[in-house]
Amino acid sequence: MNRKNLIPLVAAVAAGLYLPQAAFAQVRRPAAPPPAAEPVKDNRPPIPPGVPTNPGNVHLPTEGEVKLGRQTSVEVEKHYKIIASGPYHDRLQRVAAEVLRAMEREEIIADYKKTYRLPKREDRALRVPFEFTFKVVDAPKEVNAFSLAGGPIYVTTALMDYAPSDHELAGVLAHECAHVSYHHVEQLVKKQKKASAAQLWGMLAAVIAGVAGGGRALSSAVPVLAGAQLVSVATLTGYGRELEHEADRVAVVALARTSYHPGGMLTFMQKLARDDRLRGNPDLGIYQSHPFTNERVDALRKHMATAGFAADQAALRKVSSVFRVAAMPQRVQGRDVVELRLGGNLLFIVAAGDGERSAAERAQNMVRQLETLLADNLSASDVRQSADGSVLTLKGIPVFRVLPEDAAVAGSAAEATERAKNEILRALLQEKLDTQY
Repeated sequence: MNRKNLIPLVAAVAAGLYLPQAAFAQVRRPAAPPPAAEPVKDNRPPIPPGVPTNPGNVHLPTEGEVKLGRQTSVEVEKHYKIIASGPYHDRLQRVAAEVLRAMEREEIIADYKKTYRLPKREDRALRVPFEFTFKVVDAPKEVNAFSLAGGPIYVTTALMDYAPSDHELAGVLAHECAHVSYHHVEQLVKKQKKASAAQLWGMLAAVIAGVAGGGRALSSAVPVLAGAQLVSVATLTGYGRELEHEADRVAVVALARTSYHPGGMLTFMQKLARDDRLRGNPDLGIYQSHPFTNERVDALRKHMATAGFAADQAALRKVSSVFRVAAMPQRVQGRDVVELRLGGNLLFIVAAGDGERSAAERAQNMVRQLETLLADNLSASDVRQSADGSVLTLKGIPVFRVLPEDAAVAGSAAEATERAKNEILRALLQEKLDTQY
């Protein structure tokens, strides 16, 4: 195989396994390889005939891009179990559908054309439609999302758990859609053309070894590939940073046309920055091809400000999973109750109504009060428990008043308010840890 044919082959695999691994989330721990699976059959219809590039379709992928994405997705699905139904799948499809509609808006297409000064007069490529698909990868220990050329996007179960807020998941998906829509893999191909044949063979060998080794090797292939690229990456300093920042910027613009707040991207990145800080993120100097998480947090704030979105504490609390308040009907000790949860943790159990309000109505009133006070910059000093333990006030407002039925389920009135107090303080402390990156 000559160098000309080798370049797209390397890019096909590298783009699918190297670039996407760091595309938005960061791999925390490699996934164990799943049991041997049946060969993946590609039952998709043939790629439609391409249309010559023109001003109206220059934003679409080329035939080669779609073929590249299809080939890589087949390899991915040989080694990862895809979850095709159930809560993870349903949630991903619901959020992705709205994000994708926003990405397909004319203003995003116009931005792409303007950014890259398209179309080029010499462009002779044949264009075909995007093939966006969104699939859940069964990887409970790997917080990751990655996109392939032409449209395939994969999200791990660990990432979906890490981003319980739909605002956060939407931010991840918008970022990955931006990588696809702005043809970042194609740009990788162009960059790789400057590498030597020896470097390309080394890169290909590393990635093929990863593909052959299953899930664990797919994750471990990333640093191996980075090592094989040391010489060429030194000349590409800023390439990864530039495209990551572009994907963040485009994602903010797209989310502005959805029901999801781009602040979810910020709270998600803050969590990653926190984990980077706790783990330690090695400084690779000029070989650092992807921006540090805290750098992206700062850039996201600027993108949000440009788009007219607030990024203050009150705004972020509305979309953060840490401050997500939910009322969930349950049956406890033979009694129908409503559990209030904060960030997924049990906060308070409403076992009875008061006056003309049912238990469910009373619980919803507590939710509204708590959400309002959190958005009003509630702090730890604003959380007070009464001397007898029957009331928990927030900014002087008695939000949690324990009725006898509530106390019976909790053990005592003091235990009920103590739990609520501790959970609120825990969330406030978590917020402080997340934002000190």
